[in-house]
Amino acid sequence: MRQSYCLESKSKMFRDALRNCEDVADSNVNVMILGESGTGKDVAARYIHACSDRWDKPFVVVNCSAYPDTLLESELFGHEQGAFTGATRAREGRFEQADTGTLFIDEIGDVSLSTQVKLLRAIETKQIERIGANQSQQVEFRLISATNKDPFTEVRAGRMREDFLYRISTIVIRIPALRERPEDIEDLVRYFLRRSQAEFRREITSIAPKVWDFLMRYSYPGNLREMKNIVDRMVVLSEGGVIDERGLPILYDVTPTEPAAERPHFTTILSWKEFKRQSEADYLRWVLEQTGHNVTEASRRLGISARQLFNKISDYGLR
Repeated sequence: MRQSYCLESKSKMFRDALRNCEDVADSNVNVMILGESGTGKDVAARYIHACSDRWDKPFVVVNCSAYPDTLLESELFGHEQGAFTGATRAREGRFEQADTGTLFIDEIGDVSLSTQVKLLRAIETKQIERIGANQSQQVEFRLISATNKDPFTEVRAGRMREDFLYRISTIVIRIPALRERPEDIEDLVRYFLRRSQAEFRREITSIAPKVWDFLMRYSYPGNLREMKNIVDRMVVLSEGGVIDERGLPILYDVTPTEPAAERPHFTTILSWKEFKRQSEADYLRWVLEQTGHNVTEASRRLGISARQLFNKISDYGLR
């Protein structure tokens, strides 16, 4: 069953997450998977399904961020012919497609409050009603959801119903970011190199030391998805089987970070208040870059609330 790249790991944190996936697989409880974008939450969901007794049943995915709210309801519940303009024929929704199997609702933090009410009823009763239908039908499914947002922050902000959160998160599994599992970076880079060579029919014979050093020390704010894209581009841009600095897109800098000079360079004297303001703004900008502009993760690592961080972002005019 372990067919995916991120299911073998030297990281205890990631192995613990996998073990949690295995432990909950045969139960029928609702599972919420948390993690930054690109960490492989969808892979974890598929792994739970593969380890369960539903492994040979449908695994149905719906990404809530891909649909406006009006279309998401139809995507989830289906509709009858003539239910709305453009509904020229009846269509089953994802709940029906997942009957006897697993329904994976990705980016569930993007669901509107009104849709949350309808989802809550369907999850509690295992009954759904197509748009335009007069009667409900029974469906039997296992629910796994995922989000890159902090659900408790969403509840406090009024964007997620508390009863909805508790219903979908009987078990919560967090997938660590790539920067939290540096011991896996080398194996993952080599995996993506092998896969890219096969996909693009290129043979890589050597990688410049500076490029390899960059790959090992880079923080990968976009996680596995970003790593794959970097490796794919380098393989495509390689010449004669060699990946050198020219193969690395200009968005990335292979120059190692040099230690700061003992005596910093200043051009003008600022008030102490203004100096602290500029320094804090620069530091927050750097932290946001390191966390892929994920405010929830940045606030967690800074030890302040998301609201405090939002206020500082606004105060300093950061984007």
